[in-house]
Amino acid sequence: MKACVSSWSLHRELPHFLRNDIPGKIGLTDFPKLCVQEFGVDALELCQMHFLSTDRTYLGQVKKSLQDANVKVVDIPVDVGTAAEPDPKKRKEDFRIMRMWFDIARYLGSPSVRVNTGQGSDEAALHRAINGYRELVKTAERTGVKLLIENHGGISGNPDNIIKIIEEVGSEYLGTCPDFGNFPSDSRYEGLEKIAKYAVIVHAKTYDFDERGEETTIDMKRCISILKRCGFDGYCSVEYEGKGDEREGVRKTLALLRKYL
Repeated sequence: MKACVSSWSLHRELPHFLRNDIPGKIGLTDFPKLCVQEFGVDALELCQMHFLSTDRTYLGQVKKSLQDANVKVVDIPVDVGTAAEPDPKKRKEDFRIMRMWFDIARYLGSPSVRVNTGQGSDEAALHRAINGYRELVKTAERTGVKLLIENHGGISGNPDNIIKIIEEVGSEYLGTCPDFGNFPSDSRYEGLEKIAKYAVIVHAKTYDFDERGEETTIDMKRCISILKRCGFDGYCSVEYEGKGDEREGVRKTLALLRKYL
């Protein structure tokens, strides 16, 4: 296993495509060099929300910044649209946008894209999600970019739903992106155990640390042990969500990961 850093870890510094009125302290094209110099990583996760444009000129600048820093993108989490969107008109437009991100991922060299399941707790919502991923996985297969499901609330808040979607779709291009922090605390490790066997990348989420450098709400050692038992050998992407200094939070998370990886 290796560690990488998600742009979400510096979400208070980076601009947001829906908050153009709030200027970022740094741009996405600054992120690769910063991560190499400050965090010593050679791989990144670039969140779709931090891309200010999808035109080829801007994407070319992002690609050049990756090449100049000699780092690679390992995943692009997409937060536009969901697989279970019930409104036909919105669903059609959202799926068009989501498909576009597979092509962007291929252009930037990312091997995967994460798409959310959507909200709902009934069988109808789950059925829509299954059909949605079944439709989107065709784009994954066409582009060679894997489609990932994260335990990100809603339908995916139940690990059994994630398993059912994966099994029903039945494609090697559909996998999971387990997040250490998104399941409820009373079912966190059981849920991770269920979806880890399908993991392509992992979100190593952290919030706060004690004086020994251990995460105060998540047993990182136990999470990593689950991954090892499942044979996972991919990237653990740092997602610092604490209230303190973001860069310090990333450094502490990386230190903890390197301790247990």
